[in-house]
Amino acid sequence: MLKWIVTFVLLTGSLLYVNGQIVNIDKRRTKNPNKGFQGDINMGLNFVHTTTDMTQLSSRLKLQYNDHDNTYLLSADFSYSEVSNERNVNNGGFMFKYNYWVPDKIIIAEAFYQYQYNRVKQLKHRNILGGGPRFNIADREKFSLFLVAYTIYLNEQYENNDFKRKKSLVKFSSMFSMDWQFAPTATFGHTTYYEPDYSDPSDFRIWSESKLNFKLSKKFSFALYVRLDYDNLTPEDVDPLFYTINNSFSFKF
Repeated sequence: MLKWIVTFVLLTGSLLYVNGQIVNIDKRRTKNPNKGFQGDINMGLNFVHTTTDMTQLSSRLKLQYNDHDNTYLLSADFSYSEVSNERNVNNGGFMFKYNYWVPDKIIIAEAFYQYQYNRVKQLKHRNILGGGPRFNIADREKFSLFLVAYTIYLNEQYENNDFKRKKSLVKFSSMFSMDWQFAPTATFGHTTYYEPDYSDPSDFRIWSESKLNFKLSKKFSFALYVRLDYDNLTPEDVDPLFYTINNSFSFKF
């Protein structure tokens, strides 16, 4: 079953050809632009394939404030992992995003800052500052589709005893995202980023996520995520492909 799920997500990402590394928080947006403060807390159990398989407990917190045409969004992710009997906090990060909803237009202007670290990937730090337009191709009650074109400034450092790589550059990132409510209490969503380094064609990243979400009550929901994270240029002892199966419960407030 796992083989078919992973194959499906890989095929979807390659057919759409839009993928990358920026942590996706657009799935954690809420649609009501006049509701003030909103948020959700997410707790999950993950099964991650990397250089070695591991089990991971993850947590997410999202806080959002809507003020008519302006949206402010803060998201934080942390995880606790067990890898071959070694226990550590192996990754985390946070993002702050600002949206301006251009009145009566399909364009939304976005700007964000993001920080990440990942000990399993030997990523010491990654800082991303960027922005650009988001195009709402479809925004209906049961189906939404949008495309994003970001220009970003990236500063990152990979480091271990035998390897060190540091980059600081401006690059382009594109994204495709859709949501489909196919039943009264069930939704399917997919997001893919593609982020190349045009000065070095061998350096590119793909980030892809598919999600099935089931609403259990007004405030509680259960979701199954399948995520792929591919970095074509990693330290020799780090697997370029990470895939994660995540089962999580979410409480909205």
